[in-house]
Amino acid sequence: MLAAKTIEGPIIMKRLLVPFVAPLALLAACEDPASQGSKPPPATQSAAKPAQEGPAPSAVAGFQHDPKLDAFGYYFSETPVRSGDWELSSLHIGALDDFAAWEGGKRTSTYAPIFLEFDNVTSPTAVSELGQTYYTVSIRLLPEAYRVNAREVVYRAKDPKLGEIVFTGAFDLEALAAAKSGEAESVDRPVLRGDLTVGALRLRNIALSYFAGD
Repeated sequence: MLAAKTIEGPIIMKRLLVPFVAPLALLAACEDPASQGSKPPPATQSAAKPAQEGPAPSAVAGFQHDPKLDAFGYYFSETPVRSGDWELSSLHIGALDDFAAWEGGKRTSTYAPIFLEFDNVTSPTAVSELGQTYYTVSIRLLPEAYRVNAREVVYRAKDPKLGEIVFTGAFDLEALAAAKSGEAESVDRPVLRGDLTVGALRLRNIALSYFAGD
């Protein structure tokens, strides 16, 4: 079971810059983020709905993925999702090779084929060499379990600051394919929707848009 790792350094604010891309081969050598890219223009979507009651999140144990589903990219909620001082930056899904390596036991302490990242919005900000502002404190939550396929995306992690984190959702496969193809009219279209639990906080109908990264 892996614990979330606190990362001090250039973690990009979700409205300005996509989180760094960390290919598995590079992380196996140095376990440091390798690159940063620009975030797409803000999408328009309805606000997530808070809920204190409802069905329990889908149970998931172990690590499972569909080897035919390529969902690599970054997924952003344009509606702020915050628990205390921590705001959701992005959900990242890795390449198929990343899933295969992780499930085969080749793991690092800073990267997984699916993870959530939160920024501490009270932390100091800094400006990167590209002139982009970012929070200097962030946490990346590596999974304790996940299931990723064409029918559902289920992810579970735990952090001493945030508590248990569970995302249960599903892809809009048509929207995802359009976004991956680069169709201009699909840039701001949500491709993944689901419910998010962060400690005692339950949010329903989180809508996430897609960005392939650089």
